[in-house]
Amino acid sequence: MKQHYRLRRRSLAAAVFALLAITQFGGSAFAATQKPGPDGDITVVQALDMISFDPIATSDLSNQYVLYNIYSRLFTYPTNRLAGDVKELCKDFKRVSDTEWRFTIWDNVKYHDGSTLSVDDVVYSLNRAKAGTTIGALFKPVKEIKKVDSKTLAIITDGPYPAMTSALTHVATCIVPKSYAENAEKTKDWSKPIGSGRYKFVSRIIGDSVKFERFDGYFNKPEVAQNKTLTFKVIPEGTNRTIAIETGAADLNAEFTPTDYARVVKNSKLKLWEQPSALVWHLGMDNTLGWFANKKVRQAVGFAVDREGCMKVGHDGRGNVLFNSATFSHNPTVLGAIQNPLNMYSYNVEKAKALMKEANCPGFTTQIVVFRDEAERIATAVQAYLAEINITVEIVRIENAVFPAQIAGHKAPMFVTSWGCYWDPDMFLSRRFSKDGIGGVNRVWYQNPKLDELITEGRGTFDEAKRVGVYKRVQEFLADESPEVDLYVTKVYALSNDQLKGIEMTVERPFNFHKLHY
Repeated sequence: MKQHYRLRRRSLAAAVFALLAITQFGGSAFAATQKPGPDGDITVVQALDMISFDPIATSDLSNQYVLYNIYSRLFTYPTNRLAGDVKELCKDFKRVSDTEWRFTIWDNVKYHDGSTLSVDDVVYSLNRAKAGTTIGALFKPVKEIKKVDSKTLAIITDGPYPAMTSALTHVATCIVPKSYAENAEKTKDWSKPIGSGRYKFVSRIIGDSVKFERFDGYFNKPEVAQNKTLTFKVIPEGTNRTIAIETGAADLNAEFTPTDYARVVKNSKLKLWEQPSALVWHLGMDNTLGWFANKKVRQAVGFAVDREGCMKVGHDGRGNVLFNSATFSHNPTVLGAIQNPLNMYSYNVEKAKALMKEANCPGFTTQIVVFRDEAERIATAVQAYLAEINITVEIVRIENAVFPAQIAGHKAPMFVTSWGCYWDPDMFLSRRFSKDGIGGVNRVWYQNPKLDELITEGRGTFDEAKRVGVYKRVQEFLADESPEVDLYVTKVYALSNDQLKGIEMTVERPFNFHKLHY
């Protein structure tokens, strides 16, 4: 079994960072020098660099949590997703009928360049999102988005669409000035973004950091940013992110690695934030490539992998294992979620070997593509498990910005990554497992007309009980089809110093960075 060489270089990098952390980040500890109040400078560290300032370019979590600060949307999501979506640019809305929604926006919303946000900008941005591959499947039920008057727009659907307001929280629905976006598309240059959010763009160093400053012209005055500047710093190594908080080089680690858990809970100067998440870590397979086109081989992989073992190496055993193949996280996170549909899967190597025999598969060589540390550790475990059924795996690490191209080119036969689930399954099912998600986030290339019918049935009513019944059938269908192997749902963690205030968590990671202050 061949393993990618980068796996053997991480410990040295961590040691070097430990010696140089304070110098690298500019000297003294922020917490020790911060002045109380709203004029502090906040630095957030995360594992991956953002990819693009174009809202429809990617759904990558590290990208969207940056963009939320410079752009506004009609709706944002609350800390508790079950509480309903929160209005932002939307002043009011109503469902006129089962197929028409109307939204009124606030008056005199300003962009960072001083121009005024218009309904035309909103209609343009949403139509652009609808046409894009990132969210195209999510907006498939939408027939038309049109201006009604200077403050109102209408969205017409082809039938009931219960997930409408949730769809409008997606990062792809961020509102950009039409003139700016048209020029950025023409020049292919999104490097100087203009939005109406709480922060104005200052600078970006690719692969290193992006910096914003407070936009005092934000339209909702009580919700203006509580800090003067906000910087996102990229630190790929988990322990190095912990060190940045320990040394005071940064204020908040938005992606704390639980392998450092025992160490930080003993430090009275630090505060660890944790809660159940909707992040499903899964093993993906390109359903069009080689033996992965065979359902029995995919099922064999599902039996061969020890999910507990993957969770132990990936997140120090902190989470809940899943025997699902539909990216439904456990209740109550996703409507109608079942942990092990049909009670079908378990860690059973003999069953996996039998399925390989039924498929007439003698074994084969393949690759697992990863782009972050946790995935790399999980892939190492999977590599050992699959060797037991004669599947030889090479682990290949790439940059996260390259991952979509690898998927698009069928160059990721297997991969390990995570997916942030939404409460409403209609927000992800078609995007992840239908033709409409190809070129977007249907990374496993799975398509099936029977599943498409179930997805349409699930969104076809506002009756929640009926929808739960449909999603039970969806999960049972995908358990048999096994387009991917869901492994576990981890907890979501963040680490700060004990003086930082305003930290809020979603089921994915910290957010509402505008509330951070000392």
